[in-house]
Amino acid sequence: MAIQNGEVLYDKHGNGNPKTEDGVVISLWEYDEKELTNFIDECETNGVTFIATEQGSPNFNILIKDPRVFLITCLRDPLRRSVSNFNYDYYSGYTDCTSLEKFIEKPNIYMSDNYYTRIFSNSEQLPLVDIGENEYRSAEKILLEFDLVLSTNKSHMSLFSELNEIFGWIKKDSIQQHATFGDYWKVINMLKKLEIRKLSRYLRRKDMALGIESMESKYDLDYKLIKKLFHEK
Repeated sequence: MAIQNGEVLYDKHGNGNPKTEDGVVISLWEYDEKELTNFIDECETNGVTFIATEQGSPNFNILIKDPRVFLITCLRDPLRRSVSNFNYDYYSGYTDCTSLEKFIEKPNIYMSDNYYTRIFSNSEQLPLVDIGENEYRSAEKILLEFDLVLSTNKSHMSLFSELNEIFGWIKKDSIQQHATFGDYWKVINMLKKLEIRKLSRYLRRKDMALGIESMESKYDLDYKLIKKLFHEK
């Protein structure tokens, strides 16, 4: 949406994540205060208006203090996010795992327990360590100081209306949403690999994440965080 609505991204980037000239994602999460401030200076000089940081969390406390930075994030139901992540990777051929249980056994921050709490308490780098109330309080404090926290839950807000009101962004048909199902190229790739059984499942939009009920406890801190942020009772 940022690209389609005229925002200026870093010269080299991957889905908004800034990269070096050699195509390596810039490790903003490793930057100290001076380095991060210099990076913001560079973006300001070059007219960059949008940066994403999916691979790691920069020092949010530094960004919060900088008046040039507008911090925005969007949260999704934690369990549904994990299920979607697995289905997407399974049907895209990014994993050989055929069950969610096997998929989450591999070290992967995107499938970690309490993903949001880890991200916003800067506890997401491998090897993962156990987290608890201290990290929860840290994540809550940070998110309450964000300029905008969005939700994909329709009972919380109208996501696209919110983006339009605040940024003037318009939802366009040409925007790539990276949906799991309905992707022509996934079908072609499965045919090329003769993955007929997987293709049949895909065309039937079969959810491969079975037995997810047992996983809800993995996101207890995340659900607590969402309840606080969106004033759920």
